[in-house]
Amino acid sequence: MLDVSPVSTQNSFRKKRVQSLARIIDDYIAAKGHCRIIDLGGTRGFWDVWKSELDFANLSVDCVNLFPDSDPKTSDMPNVRMTQGNACDLAGVADGAYDLAFSNSVIEHVGSWSNKKAFAREAGRVARSYAIQTPSFSFPVEPHARSLFLHWLPDPLRYRIHLARTTGFYPKAANLDEAMASLEDARMLDLRQMRYLFPDAVMEKEKFFGLTKSFTAVRHMPLR
Repeated sequence: MLDVSPVSTQNSFRKKRVQSLARIIDDYIAAKGHCRIIDLGGTRGFWDVWKSELDFANLSVDCVNLFPDSDPKTSDMPNVRMTQGNACDLAGVADGAYDLAFSNSVIEHVGSWSNKKAFAREAGRVARSYAIQTPSFSFPVEPHARSLFLHWLPDPLRYRIHLARTTGFYPKAANLDEAMASLEDARMLDLRQMRYLFPDAVMEKEKFFGLTKSFTAVRHMPLR
């Protein structure tokens, strides 16, 4: 059976994604002995799941999150630090402060197109390399709502579905406000939008039965 759990090392999609990330990390460790990562919108929980795949003796991770206290993982990972911040506005972070900016399924949650542009700009500014992953709008299953075709429907139909039933991670909405909050929680991107946001990246595509399930925008600029 296909394992799609985000908290399982048997999730083949995420495992390949992390292995690709590990190659970038290893390049920096080989060049300078250490890799410094900023995780945009991330949590310690992600890194705890995948720590066996990465050289944690020689890397450090700063997770920038609007709600750092919501991270369920306790602080027993000294190399991974939670900090409060908005990934769309990292004014306190210097240009090139990190080796690698990483994000896993976050950019679709930041709201408006202008916020997505700001997120992409900051990812490219604060780190030499980046790997920014997001689900593909063209894939027929909406991964947050775990529903077929839901994200392709017009909003008036979508909010009615959220009012009618539980949809994946979203509980059945009790009122219109809750339905709209679920609807607006994620606005997925297509390939053209991702290429616009990350013009200097290579787009790595995850395929499932020939369909693109997600994209990772990768800019890798190893030290020489």
